Amino acid sequence: IVANTLQRGEARYSLLESIRQYAQERMVASGEGPEIRDRHLQCFVALAEETEPELKGDYQQLWLNWLEEEYDNIRAAFSWSLKSGQIESGLRMAIAIHQFWTVRDYMEEGAAWLERLLSQINEKVPAEVYAHALAHAAFLAEFQGNGKAQRAYGEEAAALAERLGDGEKEALAWALQAQAFGARATGDEETGFALYKRLAALYRESGDRYRLGSVLTTCGIAAMSLSKYDEARAMLQEAMPLVRDEGDPYGIAMLLNFSGDLSRCEQRYTEAKNAYEESISLLRGLDAARQLASALHNLAHTCLHLGNLERARTLFEESLALHQAQQNVPGIAECLIGLAALAISGGLPAAGARLLAAAVALGGERVVTAWEATRLEYEGALEAARAGLTEEDFRAEQAAGRTLPLEEAATYAKGVAEEVAQQAAAAERAREKLEELTPREREVTALIAQTKSNGEIAEELVVSKRTVEKHIANIRSKLALTKRTQIVRWAIRSGLVNAN
Repeated sequence: IVANTLQRGEARYSLLESIRQYAQERMVASGEGPEIRDRHLQCFVALAEETEPELKGDYQQLWLNWLEEEYDNIRAAFSWSLKSGQIESGLRMAIAIHQFWTVRDYMEEGAAWLERLLSQINEKVPAEVYAHALAHAAFLAEFQGNGKAQRAYGEEAAALAERLGDGEKEALAWALQAQAFGARATGDEETGFALYKRLAALYRESGDRYRLGSVLTTCGIAAMSLSKYDEARAMLQEAMPLVRDEGDPYGIAMLLNFSGDLSRCEQRYTEAKNAYEESISLLRGLDAARQLASALHNLAHTCLHLGNLERARTLFEESLALHQAQQNVPGIAECLIGLAALAISGGLPAAGARLLAAAVALGGERVVTAWEATRLEYEGALEAARAGLTEEDFRAEQAAGRTLPLEEAATYAKGVAEEVAQQAAAAERAREKLEELTPREREVTALIAQTKSNGEIAEELVVSKRTVEKHIANIRSKLALTKRTQIVRWAIRSGLVNAN
């Protein structure tokens, strides 16, 4: 037996592989294999269901770590539930660890287990379990950007709800949630919003504060997508104490993230910044990589609006790296929109236009339309890029962006971000140098930037030409520049004059 010491001073014991294989062979030979596997499955169904409420409380991180340690056992239990036809047990376990899949970025695997289990559904599975599983399957499909699967699960849930009627409240609630996910996947935001409001009414009636808080959060997102900002704010504000009272760090983090989105839509950027920063702090503590990447991206956009290009660049790059590590194509595409906005803010409209086209080509239209705050950022960046280019150049850059493969687009975006950083650093140095010039030298520099000759400058300032030449000599010495064209570029970079 091998003992592996864990961080908490505990030890986890495992058999050597050769001994494990021999023991497994003996178990099969004894004919007791199915019985032992049944006990193993039921044990982990029970453990998963005991753990589920803990995944919403103050010790969420501890229980997430425990599930991480036991995950190979859970996978083995899922495999046996499928092989032995114990579909209800598999679905119950999937429902119980759904939060673990979501927080720890096992969404693709979770969706795959649920898809296999639901494909073998039978009459032994209670309606409540079936509806609950459909809702989670629809939710996981949303994370994958799989609208087709979301619609299918929503339709199944609708059929189930119709058979049950309003008598089975719990099953109806989960069916409504699956339908809402499916509606939003097809771009039918109005239907999704109406379904979420009906669901919220059910939870108000039942007195389930935690689920009410969760549904109000998603209801607020749907309201945002319809530009119903006042309703969205009312719902998110009502949800916050409900979620905070439960002590669910993940739920709080996501609600803060969505609250930041709403503040950004309303151009309340300082308020958005505060919400995002608190969300990011919680998500880092939970090792919730995918959601962290999204929140970083959102904060980066906010920093752009607040004029902090350097922090925005750092945040966009961290977000992109996380999305690349997860191979999350929609997330990468969303980051390209952010880096395009950075490029445009940094004076590179051509690069911005190219990246915006690449984002849509790689992520699909849904990458723009799925989130209201992202849609507004995209539209604003597209308008700014078009304004900074001729129509011919704009179209050429967009065409080039549409042909960029994923890795090339990401590499190009990083290069653009680095160029923005270098230009920002040069501008900062130029602004520092500006302080060394006298007021008269600044006037002369600004007139040089307007391409005026020494004689024209002397006439405008009512001084001799020799005096102008002396000022220019001082300017060249202080700025360490030799050519008038260099002085023009420096004047623009320092902010002394506009590029136009």
